[in-house]
Amino acid sequence: MTPTKAAAPVLFMLAAALLWGLWWLPIRWVESLGITGLWPGVALCLGALPVTAALALWRRGPWPSRHTLAGAVLIGMAMMLYGGSLSFTDVVRAVLLFYLAPAWSILIEYVWLGRRFRAYDALALGCAIAGIAMITRGEIPLEGAGAVGDWMALLSGMAWSAGSALIFTGRSLDAYGISLMAVTAAALSGTAIALLAGDVAGNIGGGPAAVAAAAGAGALYTAPIILGTVWGAIRLAPATLSFLLTAEIISGVGSSALLLDEPFGWIELAGAILIIAGAMVEVFRPDGAAKADAPPGQLGA
Repeated sequence: MTPTKAAAPVLFMLAAALLWGLWWLPIRWVESLGITGLWPGVALCLGALPVTAALALWRRGPWPSRHTLAGAVLIGMAMMLYGGSLSFTDVVRAVLLFYLAPAWSILIEYVWLGRRFRAYDALALGCAIAGIAMITRGEIPLEGAGAVGDWMALLSGMAWSAGSALIFTGRSLDAYGISLMAVTAAALSGTAIALLAGDVAGNIGGGPAAVAAAAGAGALYTAPIILGTVWGAIRLAPATLSFLLTAEIISGVGSSALLLDEPFGWIELAGAILIIAGAMVEVFRPDGAAKADAPPGQLGA
């Protein structure tokens, strides 16, 4: 693989990460239209559905393996949970709590993909966990809307890590089909949870115009970033992928600190720096660059 081709997945993921960090903007905009709770994320995913469906039909890739299908479903659930967390808790907490995902990814690679656990893995995990501990002040609330959002962010990271591992080992290169399955799973699971959760799920207000506007935002914003993310997930090992996505911290935390009246002080800044430091340990470790070229299932070297 040439250096340019090897760098392409990394560059795609960095761009996708920066855009995911700003996903709170369309989520909060949809909320301002009267669509609240879990429904903004559902609406954005429904808007992305026709775009991904059209591309998947155009390419007509092979039917995915069970690993790939399960991975796409988990990625979709991660999207839904992350969108919900952005509605229920502070953007800073949602973004940073999600980023225990790299820790889950390292453990997944270690247990199932033959990764050797080395000193830099311990350092990366230590930085991530220390950063999260600082952000949460060592505790996650168990009651209230904020608690719901915090737990959604944590579960989103777990679902993302497991889903990206399954996609990577599924040996499918059909990014369009996987993206279609992911947004379908996100929309269906979000709708099911919203209907079951009742009051916690919010409501759909604003009428047809609000729904149409939200769907348009999903087609223009959510569809491109899920396509780019899946394209990278196919080609990059789960831990590398998750750590590259920590670039989302820069755009998510930075933009929310500038534009929202949410708490952000030196503790949050220090926590974000620790998490980014963990990302750098993973990306620049001695064999990290080679992992982008490694065939699925051969990560133990």
